Amino acid sequence: MPTFDAAAVDCRVSVFREGLLTSFGHDVTLKVTNLSLEVGDDDGIVADFDPNSLRVATDVSASERKDIEKNAGKVLEPDKYPKIQFRSASVVREEDRARIEGDLTLHGVTNPITVEARDDGARWNATIVLDQRKFGIKPFSAMLGGLKIKPEVEVEISIPHIPDANDSAHHSSAEGG
Repeated sequence: MPTFDAAAVDCRVSVFREGLLTSFGHDVTLKVTNLSLEVGDDDGIVADFDPNSLRVATDVSASERKDIEKNAGKVLEPDKYPKIQFRSASVVREEDRARIEGDLTLHGVTNPITVEARDDGARWNATIVLDQRKFGIKPFSAMLGGLKIKPEVEVEISIPHIPDANDSAHHSSAEGG
């Protein structure tokens, strides 16, 4: 059962501004720097993400970086909710695509999500749009609400391609059809 950490898995969360004062803020991308992702023999996935490990990946000043990371902590409350977890319920592969359904637990709330991933030959890549409000998270706002973060965030995840015994016949019929 292959297990990957943040050195192998690239996971980024992009947040976008809205409101009257958007010129004062930044659209920001945060990188998850502490995670564990296991892929089972049945393609099942269990991934744990440390919400305390979000680091700014956008080019901003040191003081802005510190403020953004502090605000991410206020929003995610990692002392109260120390782990974000995804557990797949089904994975259906068809050629270079996979449809992954499972449960995401974020901020103490579990919701079902569906992820469409694509294999580029070296890595599986997926982009997921999550509405923070569905997980009981109040999106960050400042300046009396004049500057806000949109409720939807974009999560991009990329994991190494996993060759296994079943992959030796790449063109075999899709399992689980």
